[in-house]
Amino acid sequence: MPKTADHESSNSFGGAKQLMFEGPAGRSAVKAARSVRRAARRSRVLARRIAGQSTGQQRRNNTGRRKVFVIADKMPPATLRQYLEPYWDDELHVVAPRAEVEWGLDGEQRRYHKLDKESNIQWHLKLHGPVDVIVYVRRATAAKHEAMLRQLLFHLAPGGSYVIPMSQVTRYKQGRDLARCLATMLAGLADGATSPAATEYEEIVWATGSVSVDRDFIRIGKRGRHYLKLSDQWTNRMLGSRNRQVAVRQLELLPGGELASAGQVESIGATQELAGLGRVIKYPPMHLREYRGRIGFVSNSLVFTDYEILPDSFRHHLASDLRNPRVVNVNEDFARLDEHVRPQETIEGAFYLLDSENSGHFGHLMTEVISRLWGWERAKQVNPDLKVIFRVRYVNERNPELEQAVFAAYGIRPDDIVWVDHPVYLQTAYGATPMFHNATPHYVHPQIRAVWRRLREGLDRSGSPRFDRVFLSRRDTLGNRRCLNRAEVEQRFAAEGFEIVYPEDYPLRHQAGMLEHARVVAGFGGSAMFNTLFAEHLEKMIVLNQEGYTARNEHLIALALGVDIHYLWSVPQVQHPEGGWSQEAYKSNWMFDFRRLGTALDELLAGTRA
Repeated sequence: MPKTADHESSNSFGGAKQLMFEGPAGRSAVKAARSVRRAARRSRVLARRIAGQSTGQQRRNNTGRRKVFVIADKMPPATLRQYLEPYWDDELHVVAPRAEVEWGLDGEQRRYHKLDKESNIQWHLKLHGPVDVIVYVRRATAAKHEAMLRQLLFHLAPGGSYVIPMSQVTRYKQGRDLARCLATMLAGLADGATSPAATEYEEIVWATGSVSVDRDFIRIGKRGRHYLKLSDQWTNRMLGSRNRQVAVRQLELLPGGELASAGQVESIGATQELAGLGRVIKYPPMHLREYRGRIGFVSNSLVFTDYEILPDSFRHHLASDLRNPRVVNVNEDFARLDEHVRPQETIEGAFYLLDSENSGHFGHLMTEVISRLWGWERAKQVNPDLKVIFRVRYVNERNPELEQAVFAAYGIRPDDIVWVDHPVYLQTAYGATPMFHNATPHYVHPQIRAVWRRLREGLDRSGSPRFDRVFLSRRDTLGNRRCLNRAEVEQRFAAEGFEIVYPEDYPLRHQAGMLEHARVVAGFGGSAMFNTLFAEHLEKMIVLNQEGYTARNEHLIALALGVDIHYLWSVPQVQHPEGGWSQEAYKSNWMFDFRRLGTALDELLAGTRA
């Protein structure tokens, strides 16, 4: 019996049923159906060929499965399924606007992730990375594909593959956008850093192990290891989701809040608007964490796992682009490590992280390091064998007497203080969010006063000189931010009855005792003024500085102490570029401007008299 429009064939592909007709129309329909089947078979062969490109890549889980991400737009279910079937035996993740039952994602190792905004792609890759294969099946211009490649390539593990079907690329032209990027990657494989365009594409060239382009697919092979920079906010979730080799446990959580200082903040003489000088600030939650697994401990606070940089590495952990001087920064999300910083040995035990980004520097120790001491007592209760650890730069560089004195003052026994002079792996580490953040957004946690008091009380302050009003000066030999008329400034304060003090002339215990009883402390902005954290009876701080100095340490200390702070700003010899920032301006020399600020200074000094 001839088939008619009422008779359906049982032949089907991907759920799309095939109708047979008689006559010329029927023959045309048959030809079309055959064409569809041929195209489908060819697509499936090509899709399998994609999967076959990654035979050399690492299989990182115990089952031998690769972790595959297919990122797609809305498209017919049968079309996308062609790109999924080659990965049925792998751990398959599909990121798309809507899930379809025809995809067959009902296996244990198959997952769907919703794509309702562009940032979802990065979020899901961060949660489940590093991955072995990314197949980007979204129809877009070559420029858009280039942008996505430059973002997503670093989510791949070494040996991974990034695949783009050519059918999903529009406006592909040689010498532009994606084609230019691929050509640069190829040139980089041949010439390395000598490639003419290597500078613009430096990191993506570094990460490229192979490039293959044909009429069907673009395939990029990944080389090298890239590390996700973990923010303090998302570490528990990210590390718990993506790294099964390191266990993270939260021991304590202090809620975030708002600190409104009881003191006043006055800024005098600035020729431009200066940020970070508010009287009310918000502070984030404080985390105390335990990490168990192989933890790399390098220097400059850098700690890392197999594929992550831990948040304890970043003293400015709320910055949009987290930085550490020991890593090669790739972008806002990723960094990589030079081979010479990788540890070659493991030390046994459990360690509390108290390293500094600038080892041995008094100012860094008294701000970024001691602000993490708040979690020591709790961590020591959990692990009685716990020791603190920090780094000196090299063998026999120095005797770290300053760190030993500070940690001992906090109540840490000498045999619980450990330092190393080279990178090592740790088996267990404890890290605490700093209670002091001297960068935008600036914050200080109100409970840091308890840390400061404990430090002061732990120092033997007997024999310390006592002064009611103190001017903490800064010698010219320090180099940075020299006040070129320092002597004249000191004479003005001395004439008013202030004691002129160079803190480095006194041991730390006497610095603490001296500042404990001071009622008014003035001085040049910088680490000498950090001694005010030892104050117990302070009423007022007066800070002289140049407006290119964007650190806000004195301001944060004043907020926590609840005292008045008055800034007198002069103009630096070197200005920041318009709309920008420069290290030269930050460190620039300057002169206190008596002509503009002399009257305001006289009024402030008169107000300090008992």
